[in-house]
Amino acid sequence: MNRKLRLLVAISLVLFAALSIVWTLLLPDSAVDPQNSLLVIADAGATAPIAVLALTLSQLAFMIAFVGVAVWLHPATPGLASIGGALAILGGFGHTVFCGVEMARHALAADPTANLAAAGRLESYLPLMPFMMAGLICTVVGLVLLGIAHLRSGTAPRWAGPVLIAFVLVEFVGGNFTEWATYLSGLLLLGACTGLAASVLHGAHPLPRRADRTPSDVTVGRGSPQHT
Repeated sequence: MNRKLRLLVAISLVLFAALSIVWTLLLPDSAVDPQNSLLVIADAGATAPIAVLALTLSQLAFMIAFVGVAVWLHPATPGLASIGGALAILGGFGHTVFCGVEMARHALAADPTANLAAAGRLESYLPLMPFMMAGLICTVVGLVLLGIAHLRSGTAPRWAGPVLIAFVLVEFVGGNFTEWATYLSGLLLLGACTGLAASVLHGAHPLPRRADRTPSDVTVGRGSPQHT
């Protein structure tokens, strides 16, 4: 991966973390019954369109960032990096479809009373379900695999992979128990993405692990006595 591509991946990592924090803090909590969801969005005012735009752009940054991380880690952990990168693409695509639904919901909130029935149908639209499941499951598994891949690669900073895994646990598990998990997960995501960006931008290129190296990777004659 050349310098320009590494810079693109590093910028995308930081941008994804920043945009995720923005939409998490600003996006109205419309996960309520359809009768009130449009009213909640309408009451949010100017912050609602900013939040949904940040949500959509974050998924573009997400896919660029973690596909780049997968390519970066591939020499060291080809299996984990390939599967993790592929799942990240599927997860980002699923979430992008959800972003379209959120944009439609925010548009309907311009007239909550008139659009109440449409919003209710949107909530239960059956073809949307596979994309939402893919967005959740593929993102979770993909990030965990890439976190493990970074840890196994031995690339500095070594803590970036574990912090990425910790973000997944806090965001998708801890959020069910306390609202403070949202703030902690934002800090963890920012830390993980910053660490990964530093790894891609300034770290040495990951090398194949010893068990994965081919005979051509080993210097011929290393350790053998020199003949005069």
